Amino acid sequence: MKAIKEQLFYANQQSFLISEFEQNYFDSPWHFHHEYELTYIQAGHGTRFVGTSAELFTVGDLVLIGPQLPHYWRCDTIFYQQENLISKSQVIQFKQDLFFAHELPEMKNIHSLLKKSISGIQFLNGKQYEEQILNLKNSTGIHRLLSFYKILEELSLDKHQRLLSTTASSQLYQAKDSATFQKILNYIFDNLEHEISLDTIASKVYMSKSSFCKYFKKRTKTTFTDYVNRLRITKAAKLLAESDLTISEICFASGFNSLSYFNRQFKKQKKISPKAYAKLYRIKE
Repeated sequence: MKAIKEQLFYANQQSFLISEFEQNYFDSPWHFHHEYELTYIQAGHGTRFVGTSAELFTVGDLVLIGPQLPHYWRCDTIFYQQENLISKSQVIQFKQDLFFAHELPEMKNIHSLLKKSISGIQFLNGKQYEEQILNLKNSTGIHRLLSFYKILEELSLDKHQRLLSTTASSQLYQAKDSATFQKILNYIFDNLEHEISLDTIASKVYMSKSSFCKYFKKRTKTTFTDYVNRLRITKAAKLLAESDLTISEICFASGFNSLSYFNRQFKKQKKISPKAYAKLYRIKE
C-alpha cells in the first residue's frame, strides 16, 4: 500500500497542529506524513485503514499514528448517498522534536508510546479523552503545550490500547502508486456486496492477474481474496450486532454467495460462529 506524502504547515507560535474536519464524509486519500497524528472521531462511521490494518471505526475512535505510516478513513457508503449525514474529527499532528533531542526521564512513558505508534495504536476508551482534546483548541501558550503532554502521558499509561498494523515497517508505503491503491480500495468498496473478479480489478489498474496478486500481497501482507473476505466479515459482524436480519440475509448482504463458505470464513476470523456472535450481542442488550 503506497501512499501520498502530505506536507504540513505550522502556524506561527504553534508547536503542533490541531485541526477540526466536519464534512459529509472524510475525503483525505490514502496518505502519510513525517509527523505523528492523533485522530479522534466525533461523528461518522466506516472503515479505518492504518498500515496493513482494515477495521471498522465509529464515534469515539481514537488512534495514534506514527511517522510515515499510511492511513485512510473511509465512511460507509450511506455517507456518499445522503447529504444530511456528517463526519467530524479532531486531528492533532506533531513532530518528534517536540520531545527534545535526548529522551528525558520524565517523558519515558511518552517516548515508549511514540515508538509503538509506528504500528498505529487504537485506544479502546477513546471517548474519555474527548473533553481534553476539545479543550486544547481553546488553550494558548505554555498551558496548551503542557495540556498536550498530559494527554500523551495518560495515553501512554492507558491499559486499553492495541497495536493496529501487522508490520512496523513503513518503507514499502512511500509514494508513487497511491492513485493505484486508492483505485483498488474504491473498487472493492463499490462492489463489496457483489462478486469481485480478480481479472476485472487487475484490468482496472492495468495489470495482469499474476502481477496484481504479487503487487497486492507485497503491500498488504495477505492475498486479495483474504483481504476482501476480512472486509466482508467485518461488515457482517456489524450487521449481526446491529440489525435484525437473518444470518442468511447477512451472508448475502456482505457479498458472500454461499452460506457454508460464509460460516467458515466468519469462524476463521472471529473464532466463533455467526449465530453465536449474534447471540452474544442480544445477551448484552
